[in-house]
Amino acid sequence: MAKSKKSPGSLLLDFIGKYDLNCNRVSREIKCSQTALRLISLDRSRITTSIAVRLAKYFSTKPELWLLAQMEFDLKKAAGNKTLAKTLAKIPKAKR
Repeated sequence: MAKSKKSPGSLLLDFIGKYDLNCNRVSREIKCSQTALRLISLDRSRITTSIAVRLAKYFSTKPELWLLAQMEFDLKKAAGNKTLAKTLAKIPKAKR
C-alpha cells in the first residue's frame, strides 16, 4: 500500500477543494458534525473508522486511504515525542 505524504486534514482539504465543496456541506452529506469535520481538517481531531468509511463512500475512495493517512500522521507525531522516547528507552525487550 502506498504511503501518504499528507496529514489527514490536508488530505481532506485536498478532496474538498478538488470537488469545490466546503466542510459544512461535506459534514451534512456524510452525516457528521460540522465541528468534527472542521477539527479533522485542522489536524486537531482524528479520523475515526466511522468517518473514514463515510469519506470513502462520499469521495469514491477506500477507507484505508483515510485510515492510513491518520496512522502515518500519528506515528510521525509519536516519533517526535521526546517524553515517549524517554519512556521507550526504559522498556526492555520481551525474553523467551
